[in-house]
Amino acid sequence: MYRSEKIFVGKCKRRAISKVKHTGFKMQFTRNEAVKTVIKEIGRNPASIYARELISLFGLTAEELSESGVSYEVLRSLDGVLA
Repeated sequence: MYRSEKIFVGKCKRRAISKVKHTGFKMQFTRNEAVKTVIKEIGRNPASIYARELISLFGLTAEELSESGVSYEVLRSLDGVLA
């Protein structure tokens, strides 16, 4: 990798990535797995911070979540997080 090809990420994504590295989670987390995890977490607790972090990290949209089965009320509660 050349110096000009470095990828720059913001502080939030950098923290989220380092948190994953140091907690023992696998680093290969696909977008589909992220959507499934968000749905599972929101099912347990609609105000889940972990779900909100995954939504912002992967840039998930309301359309993707609604197609996966999240209710309209939950999507409205996530307005500030969704892109």
